[in-house]
Amino acid sequence: MKNDDTRFVPLTTPDSLGVVRRIADDIWPETFRAILPPEQIPYMMKMMYSPEVMERELAAGFHFDALYIGEVPAGYVSYSKYDLPQVAKLHKVYLLSRYHGQGYGTLMLEHACTRCRELGFTRVRLNVNKHNARAIAAYERNGFVRVDSVKIDIGGGFFMDDYIMEKSL
Repeated sequence: MKNDDTRFVPLTTPDSLGVVRRIADDIWPETFRAILPPEQIPYMMKMMYSPEVMERELAAGFHFDALYIGEVPAGYVSYSKYDLPQVAKLHKVYLLSRYHGQGYGTLMLEHACTRCRELGFTRVRLNVNKHNARAIAAYERNGFVRVDSVKIDIGGGFFMDDYIMEKSL
């Protein structure tokens, strides 16, 4: 059941980004162990969540917001400008599994879309692994539609095999 004691905390300093890494350390192995080769998870964690990478993203204008349920950091979103005019990219939307199915994922998507609209964007895009059926269903329930399919070489012999989904704001 959704808790009314929820809040989003903007993470605006390099030190504050540690909460994202701690949550990702819990979420990533659980979420992706069934759909990615085991050696790809630590590779992608380093590629996406090393302090240096997140600090560069923050300096480049990425926004990071942590969802707190009571005093517990339960999830996070990250978004920024995309390569197309008036389009934002939703880079990350992750929620600890114990909070799934309680409306928090929708709350996070609504928060990210509201923030993107406030920043002047008219559409938001995201990539989602083609085999992450639960996430795809959640995005579709929240108004996202598939607009493309991509297979991206991320180095190390690994690929991201994703759908690109988009929502009008």
